[in-house]
Amino acid sequence: MIRVLQLLTATTLGGGPRQVFDLVRRLPADEFKVAVAGPRNQRFAADLRTLGIELGEVAVDTFRAFPLTLRAVERLVRDTRADVVHTHGKGAGLYGRLAAWLVGVPAVHTFHGIHYESYSRAGQYLYLTLERWLAGITHTVINVSRTQQNEARRLGVARSGRSVVVVNGIDVDELAARPVSGKAAFGLNADDQVLGCVARFDPVKRHDVLLKALARVAQRNPNVVLLLAGEGPEKARIDQRAGELKVRVVNPGAIGWQTNPYSSCDLYVTASSKEGLPLAPLEAMASGLAVIATEVPGHQDVVEPDATGLLVPPGDDAAMSVAIESLLNDPERRRRMGQAGRERVRREFTVQSMVAKTAEVYRAANASRRS
Repeated sequence: MIRVLQLLTATTLGGGPRQVFDLVRRLPADEFKVAVAGPRNQRFAADLRTLGIELGEVAVDTFRAFPLTLRAVERLVRDTRADVVHTHGKGAGLYGRLAAWLVGVPAVHTFHGIHYESYSRAGQYLYLTLERWLAGITHTVINVSRTQQNEARRLGVARSGRSVVVVNGIDVDELAARPVSGKAAFGLNADDQVLGCVARFDPVKRHDVLLKALARVAQRNPNVVLLLAGEGPEKARIDQRAGELKVRVVNPGAIGWQTNPYSSCDLYVTASSKEGLPLAPLEAMASGLAVIATEVPGHQDVVEPDATGLLVPPGDDAAMSVAIESLLNDPERRRRMGQAGRERVRREFTVQSMVAKTAEVYRAANASRRS
C-alpha cells in the first residue's frame, strides 16, 4: 500500500482541489491510501467526506508563521506515514517539499500554472531562486500542459529527467449526466445570446477584458449577456466595472462540481493572461461549445484554432469582440467547432488518463524511497 499525502495551498473551487478530488476517488483503493490537507473550506471538506476522507486543516497559504507551519506540516507527514507527498500551489509546494525532505520522503509537486509576473523584480528573483532550489529536492515535477512544461524547464523550476507532463482531464460521461441548467435557471431569456465563463475572480483571469469586449459586441447584439460564474477577491471590482460599462452580466456565484451550466451558453469565452491547463474550457468543449480564448500557455494546449474555437491576443478586447461576433453570427460554425471539441476532449483530455499517469509517478517515487 502506497500512502500519499495531498497538500493544497487553496481548497476553494479550482483546478488543484478538483484534481485532488478526482485522484482520491479514482486511484486504485487496493494500492493507494490517500490523505488530504490544506486550509479549511467547508464545501471541499464536505465533498471529501462523501469519499470517507477528512480534510486535515493546515494553513500553508501564509509565510507569517514559517517555523510553526513547517513543523505542523512535518508532523502531518509523519502522522499520515506518507510514502509520497504531493503538493499543489506555492505555499504547499514550499512547506510540503521542505517537510518531505526533512522526513526523508519523496515529494511530487504539480504546477497549476506558473504565476510570478505580477511580483516586483526582486520578488521574481526570490521566487524563481526558491523554486529552482525546491526543484532539486523534488522527485518529480508535474506540469499540466506541454506549454507549461516548456516554460518550467526554461525557468529552471523543473529539471530534465525529473519532470513529466500529466494533462488535466475530465469525465465527459459524468459531465453529461449532471443536472442541466437552462437559461431560465439564471434569469435569462430564451432569445438571449449567452457567453459563458466559469473562473475564479482573480486578476490573472482578466475579466475586465471580457467586459470591454462584451460592451463592443452589445452595440450590435443587444441580446448578448455574459454568464460569469465564480467567486474571488476581484468580484466587487468586476461588478462595478460592469455597471460602468452598462453591460449585462449574470453572476450565480461559484458553480459546484455537480452542476452543468454550459447547456445555458451559446459560446464559451476566457481572457486569462496565463493558465496551466484550465478545466472549464475542457468542460465547455465536452458540452459541445466552441471556445474563444487568449493565445497563452494552457489555452494553446486546449483550443485548436479554427477547429475547436478561436485564439486571440491577450489583453485585446477589440480582437476578442470580433471573434465573439464572428461565431455568434454563425451558428453552424459554432456547432462544428463544438462537435470537434467534444471529440478532442474524449481523445486527449480524460480523467482516466490523468489518474493513471499520476499513479505511475507515485509508484516511481515510492520505489526510489525503497531503493
